[in-house]
Amino acid sequence: MIYNTIIIGRGLIGSATAKYISRSQKNVALIGPDEATTAKEKIVFASHYDQARIQGIVGKDAVTTMLNQQSANEYASLEKETGIIFHTKEGCLTVFPEHAIEYFDNFKQLAKKFDVKLSFFENGDSLKKCNAYFNFPSLSKGVYEHSPAGHINPRLLIQVQEKVFKKNAGEIFNKTVKEIYREKDLQKVTTFDGQTFYAKKIIVAAGAFSNFFNLLKEKVALKLKSESTIWLKVNENEALRLQSLPSLLYKINEPEVQDIYLVQPVKYPDGNFYLKIGANIPEDTYFTNLAEIQQWFKYKREINISSLRSALQLILPGLSVSDCFEKRCIVCYTLHGKPYIGPIEDKSLYIAAGGNGYAAMSSDALGKIAATVLIENDFPNGFFEKDFKPVFEKGF
Repeated sequence: MIYNTIIIGRGLIGSATAKYISRSQKNVALIGPDEATTAKEKIVFASHYDQARIQGIVGKDAVTTMLNQQSANEYASLEKETGIIFHTKEGCLTVFPEHAIEYFDNFKQLAKKFDVKLSFFENGDSLKKCNAYFNFPSLSKGVYEHSPAGHINPRLLIQVQEKVFKKNAGEIFNKTVKEIYREKDLQKVTTFDGQTFYAKKIIVAAGAFSNFFNLLKEKVALKLKSESTIWLKVNENEALRLQSLPSLLYKINEPEVQDIYLVQPVKYPDGNFYLKIGANIPEDTYFTNLAEIQQWFKYKREINISSLRSALQLILPGLSVSDCFEKRCIVCYTLHGKPYIGPIEDKSLYIAAGGNGYAAMSSDALGKIAATVLIENDFPNGFFEKDFKPVFEKGF
């Protein structure tokens, strides 16, 4: 079969892109591996194998805010259509230390522009009114985003997107793509197990792996950073005690820890409850090749995560934990801070990759943009090519 479009990558952006394309096209395929049971089985890795990601609305600028807001506005209809609940609306608290006042002011301006419902807290004591379990320095300021802010389950969000895709007659293949190359007027896709697919158009949505193997002849400029999160196991009573916690973005900027994020305890597939905290730490590294990434995910090494544990003890001083372990992720940064979405080769090969750390909360809107660019050769109303234009390695 010759497909009209093949989407490479079954992550958050790829699954959303496939859903939107399937609403307008027939003969559409989505190719990517299922979640492996052990790290050593994997060829590629992903950060969306998780139960909790923050859903904020106000982003760093107008574009990211619009992406977050449009994504969140789609969740209710997706849940109704599929019967799968993946979005929790406990709100999101952003806390700014004394030296981050300019960010606080920018946050307020963006919220006003996009009509985001907020509550403000002028110091550490007043932040107790947002949630009594949190503890912050006295000179901190905080902004609480009301519903639909909160958190999403990324595994379930992908399941939802794929369910709608299959409902629209889309085909899903549990395979890892090894190579894409032009053959006459078609794009030919081969997988590691030797299967071949043909398509008129292809979108590469392979995240941090978009430049590897032989997917793109002209590599895009991506910076790939390691990210460590800590999962803290709590008992069910502790999880119930903390179920009122909003998602947290703490704009701290200390030598040992920057930009903390935290999600309330949620139940994971192993039946246990875990609270997740992450941040930028000095041990983070940037990868230059595939072997480094595979080494990072497959073979654990001890890193200094005591700074995260110490920060958490200050933020949640009464937390009772029975176990703690590290979970590894990867963040895919672009040069201009927005995902790369657009054509790579002759309007038959496209890219939609580079989440910059916020793809989870904006993936639905990013998928809609990628689908619109491919089908209509244009961007949806309010978005512009200059913000998402792919930047290639050879130019830098």
